[in-house]
Amino acid sequence: MPNGLGDFPNFQSVQQLLAAFYGAAFVTTPIETTPSVGTAVSAIGSKPGGVRVGVFVSNTSVNNIAVGFNPAITITTGIVIFPGGTASFDWYYDGDLVSRPLYAIAAAAASTLYVLERFLQGA
Repeated sequence: MPNGLGDFPNFQSVQQLLAAFYGAAFVTTPIETTPSVGTAVSAIGSKPGGVRVGVFVSNTSVNNIAVGFNPAITITTGIVIFPGGTASFDWYYDGDLVSRPLYAIAAAAASTLYVLERFLQGA
């Protein structure tokens, strides 16, 4: 809640942030997957039925991998994640973009990503 000056204090958790914005706390559930990505586009991420509010992607392979929200992504037109690199999206900074399907393609076959998603599950 706002302090006496109308400012919001620093938040210590996503539940506090959601409570300040919406008047009630929400619970988020993490889902971890490790999809194998090849030279053909594939959808990545899970579909547990909740609203995705955050996604973190880490390239755990030795090949470049590109991710994006367009199923026509190529290794040269997506967000390139170099080996050991990461990309993240969340509802606060990226709005509804984070709720769209996510796609990946790799420079070589049998490349692996680590994907950590957060889904709203209610109060």
